[in-house]
Amino acid sequence: MIFQSEAFDVDLVENKDINEIVQVYNSNKNFLRNHIGSNKVTDEWMLEELESMKKLNFYSCKVVQKSSNRIIGIIDFKIGKETYLSLLMIHNDYKNKGCGKLIYQALEEYAKSLQSECIRIDVVTNYDENVLNFWIRNGFYKLKNVELNWSGKNLPAVIMKKSI
Repeated sequence: MIFQSEAFDVDLVENKDINEIVQVYNSNKNFLRNHIGSNKVTDEWMLEELESMKKLNFYSCKVVQKSSNRIIGIIDFKIGKETYLSLLMIHNDYKNKGCGKLIYQALEEYAKSLQSECIRIDVVTNYDENVLNFWIRNGFYKLKNVELNWSGKNLPAVIMKKSI
């Protein structure tokens, strides 16, 4: 296990988890349409995405709800002096129930324990205002506007940081 909270375990994605991770992605249709121009991803797409994150030295982790032993999310991050949170995605069935906040707080504690000084995120700004507001509520500030290329699509985004 990489880290945990009272309600969740966070550990590296394994091949046996691919189907459940794909379900998490596919439950987020608005995200998929905006970020990759599709309504769903496949197991093959997911394996390629995980491999590309691994090559960039990111941990791709499943978020397992302890009470149900179900994978309810995925989190991609790289720990360093500046920890880089690339993705925190919660299954649509578990959104707006405080899960994202609890998972993020556990990541922050983990990063602090490894002497990280701040956390950086890049938030795509053209699809869901709630996402940007979530990060602002969790103490992040906007640093600068950028354009990200994800799966061949250019997306407007903002780099955000938080000292920890």
